[in-house]
Amino acid sequence: MNNEKIFLYMISAAALCFCLFNILQFLLNYNKTAQTVGTIISIKTPGPETSKFRNSKWAVVSYKVKGRIYQSHNRIQVPVSSQIGGAVKVRYDKFTPEKLYSYSLFRIVVSFIIAAVFFVIARFGL
Repeated sequence: MNNEKIFLYMISAAALCFCLFNILQFLLNYNKTAQTVGTIISIKTPGPETSKFRNSKWAVVSYKVKGRIYQSHNRIQVPVSSQIGGAVKVRYDKFTPEKLYSYSLFRIVVSFIIAAVFFVIARFGL
């Protein structure tokens, strides 16, 4: 087996592990969480603000639950195009509303597709 196939299998395995981790989070926490729309109040970028390539934004979000306004204790990843004051869907813990979760069905599906595509490329050499 050559190095390229090993590398492709490693990418496939990493994507599959990410998928399984998100499925596990989803199954364990689905009944303990709820979804609402929040407002971004603070944004942090790990790279320079001018760099859009390989950069991300992490936000502190303010949101309303049962008439009370909460501010997240942890940051969640938001699209690079997000700005302070923008709206974003958040999933919060029903028992500790300040805690946000970042799993989603979209991440599960995309990571599974990535794992499958890289496995097929490694196995059949497309």
